[in-house]
Amino acid sequence: MRTWRPHRLVRWFHTALGVCGLVAGAALVALAATTDEGAGQLYGMAGVVIACSAYLLLLLAFNRRVSLTDSEVVVRNLATDRHIPLAEVASAAPGHGAVEIRRTDGSRTRVMAVGTYHWLAPGLSRADEVSTAVSTAAGQMREKGAAAR
Repeated sequence: MRTWRPHRLVRWFHTALGVCGLVAGAALVALAATTDEGAGQLYGMAGVVIACSAYLLLLLAFNRRVSLTDSEVVVRNLATDRHIPLAEVASAAPGHGAVEIRRTDGSRTRVMAVGTYHWLAPGLSRADEVSTAVSTAAGQMREKGAAAR
C-alpha cells in the first residue's frame, strides 16, 4: 500500500495558520471577558475564528490523503473515505486543483491531497506521480481481469 498526503510545506503552512487562529480566538475570548460592551459580538467572533482554525488544523493539515492498495484506491478528502475498486477506474489525470479519477460509470472523484500545485511543475509534481500510479494499477487490474476470462 502506498499513501500520499499533501506536501509537508502545505501541511506546515495550514498548521501555522491554524495555531495563529487559535491564539487569536483565545485573545478575543480574553478581550470579551474584560469588556462590558460588545462582549457577545467578541465571543461570536472568537467562535468563528476558533472553528476556522480547527478546520485548518484537523481537516486540511492532517486529514487529506490518498492510498493505493492492490485492489482499490482510498481517497480521504476532508471527513470521509471513498473506496474505489481499481476495476472501476477508467483514468486518473492531474488537474489544477486536484487529481481527478474518472470511473467506468462516468462519475468523477477528486483527490484533494495532491494536485494543488500541479501547474508549477507539470510532469514533475506529486499529482503526476499519483495519477500515473493509479492509472497503471487500474490498467494492470483490467489486464488481470481480461486474462482470467
